[in-house]
Amino acid sequence: LDCQVGEFSDWSPCSATCGSNGIRFRWRTVASSSTEEVTTCPSPIETRSCVKEPCEAQCVPEFGIDPAVRIVQDNLASPRDVAFHPSPGLHLGNYSEGRSFPSDPNGEEAWIVNGNNHSVSIIVNSHDPSTQTSISRRDRGYYHYMINATALAFNTVAKSGRSDSQDTFNYWAVCNNNRNTYLDTKEPNYFMGPTLYNSDPNDSNLVNRAGKKCSVNGNEPCYFLHADMLHESPACIGIAHDPELRTGYGSVYWAFDSTGDRLTGGQLVRFDFRQPHGPGSMDHSTAAVRRFPEIKLQKGAGKHVHAGMVVHPTKRELYVVSPEEGVIWAVGTDTGKYSRTAREEYPIFSNKLPSFEYSIYECVNR
Repeated sequence: LDCQVGEFSDWSPCSATCGSNGIRFRWRTVASSSTEEVTTCPSPIETRSCVKEPCEAQCVPEFGIDPAVRIVQDNLASPRDVAFHPSPGLHLGNYSEGRSFPSDPNGEEAWIVNGNNHSVSIIVNSHDPSTQTSISRRDRGYYHYMINATALAFNTVAKSGRSDSQDTFNYWAVCNNNRNTYLDTKEPNYFMGPTLYNSDPNDSNLVNRAGKKCSVNGNEPCYFLHADMLHESPACIGIAHDPELRTGYGSVYWAFDSTGDRLTGGQLVRFDFRQPHGPGSMDHSTAAVRRFPEIKLQKGAGKHVHAGMVVHPTKRELYVVSPEEGVIWAVGTDTGKYSRTAREEYPIFSNKLPSFEYSIYECVNR
């Protein structure tokens, strides 16, 4: 053979630190002087398996040694986000829409927002397959208040020290990935933002098809009726409740406005509903909306995009995903300084009265 073969090197260390799937190899130089395209020279590399001590269990301790994995719910309509209700059973009670629901004060109740059919799926007793059941519900005017909903967040702060008339514990908000096209029947006017709800079924928070109070013991379909809405974040893809204790009502939410200035991308926006107007009202004059243009967020391509957001429970920092960049921002929720009004640079907003604050904040810690 026209082959020049060198001596083998020493065997390499085992490629695995534990277990029986490791490989060792050694190599040598192999050269051919033949002009043929195919030669029969030996391989320059040899391998052999190696066995180490058995590997230790790699499971996350919280999952246990032998975790069980199951599908909690299927046949959803493009689910985008899930959150657990802080007071399971409050919204549905024991009976709603002609159905009985299990009562378990220690149970779990998962709320899932569906982008394709503009609804929320409520999974009752999601922790117990033997009693688990579900129901789907949406806003009576879903084409504006819950259209292409992409994110959902609850106010989970119990015993905040606020009076009962001002505490928004058990309220929740959705973020809508839409520019207000009314199911693509109109040109977008960008008058869109987060919608706030009270999950307590009383006080006209739940209505029938005619807009009247939905009977708790009846058989008719029930619909959410929003408690408030603000309109400064069209095409919103992420939302998080701020568990702060400074404001009067505790209705502060952070949102990912993917429209931003329509030129350089999305922005972070802080919504304080202040005093929610309640069901049946359209008064948006009492609120505070602050834009943080220094926090540039990029949605990326694709219609079905969700950006995770969460406020750290003790550090007072908001963590927000910017999907296109592949980064996570950490933002000081109590930082930033008033720079100027936002009304001139962002002329679409909820109310023109002076009581409606619409501002640009800068110098935020990030």
